[in-house]
Amino acid sequence: MPDNQIFTSPLLTEYGSVYAKILSDITNAYFISGDRLVTTQLAQRYNTSINPVREALKQLQGEGFVHVAQNSGARVAKFETNTTRDVFEILQLLDPYLMEWFVEEHTAERRDDLKRILLAMEEITLTDPQAHVLYRHLDTEFHWLMYKDHYNKNAVELWRRNRLILHVMHGSLKLSSRRIEQGITEHKLLLNLLEKRDVAGTLETLKAHIASSGRYWSRYQVR
Repeated sequence: MPDNQIFTSPLLTEYGSVYAKILSDITNAYFISGDRLVTTQLAQRYNTSINPVREALKQLQGEGFVHVAQNSGARVAKFETNTTRDVFEILQLLDPYLMEWFVEEHTAERRDDLKRILLAMEEITLTDPQAHVLYRHLDTEFHWLMYKDHYNKNAVELWRRNRLILHVMHGSLKLSSRRIEQGITEHKLLLNLLEKRDVAGTLETLKAHIASSGRYWSRYQVR
């Protein structure tokens, strides 16, 4: 379990909670699939009592991120190898639906926020061992800012959960420098089309962006 720098996902709305801290550790690969989650050790790590840890583990178990078995305690869940395929197929349906509303309804201020995130992406040092982790969180923040205010909160929550699943599955896998550069280029194109409020062009580019990510992770995921 590498003691990597911890980036808190923008998808975790319960900032500072034990739940968010455990899930951040999982998405950052401090804990990986199959690792035991010992309540006393977690309580010490997060400087809290055992009860909040137990409550957080119960919530994570209900969401499918933690598996609890009799006599073996809690462990980080192991997802099936076809989960990547399933998740990307769901996102290929949800992203365009959420994006279409954003293209037509977004404000100039929100677009400035996206430009700030894109600038942070471009400033990533590709030789940094944590470059792939930082890019993954900035990529998520970019999309989350576009979708989180959508009126269909059920769709937003479904997107959020599936995106978190990808973080958990891929926390220990590294993006290549080439894939990071390609992703930044794709985000630039999306932003240019958003400025024009080009719905058709934005959706076409977004679908290609998701498809290229899906192909990458389907090829490089651990089996």
